[in-house]
Order: sequence, then structure tokens, then C-alpha cells
Amino acid sequence: MNGIHFYQEFRDRSKGVSAGTVVAVLVCNGPCWSSGKICFEAVVGLFDHANSVVCGGSVSLDYLREKCRRIVETQARAIHPALFERLDKPEHDQEKSTPTKTSRAR
Repeated sequence: MNGIHFYQEFRDRSKGVSAGTVVAVLVCNGPCWSSGKICFEAVVGLFDHANSVVCGGSVSLDYLREKCRRIVETQARAIHPALFERLDKPEHDQEKSTPTKTSRAR
């Protein structure tokens, strides 16, 4: 996936035990500043358990360095399938959401 980097999360800084989740960092949107830290928009696990449901959020560069390791997409898909249920969802079809004009008989 272009513009997305995948990071496997670990339970601690030693990076010995996987948390069973992956952070999808939307690098295509560029970094931002939050609470004095460099952050990125991301899709992250909502709960602290393997293959958690996901939501949008942000993640600091410090966190990625301290508790994550960059991985390839195929590894990310195997570790966190729920993440890809969200990422693989097609965009909302604009045609279906556009109201159609109807003519009224007079």
C-alpha cells in the first residue's frame, strides 16, 4: 500500500514479545506536532490485545522507535487481520451517495 508504513507493536522496549497488533502509519499525510512531539496520523488497535479492532488516531515517532519495529505489508496482514478489514474496505461509492433529481408531474 503506497503511503502507509506498517509497524509491529511490542509489549515492552526490549521488543521481545509481540502485542499482536500493527500500527498503519499514514506517512503520505506527513508529520504533525502534538504535545511537543512529532506524530503521524495512523490506524491503530483500539484495545490492548492481539488482532484488536482498529480506529483512527495518531502515533508519536518516539513511540514507534521505542516499542515498534517496521515490517512489510505481508507480515502485517498475518499479524493483524482486523487492520486490513478496515484498510481494504473500498471507499464509499460517490454515485450512491449523490441525491438524484426527480421531476414532478404538474
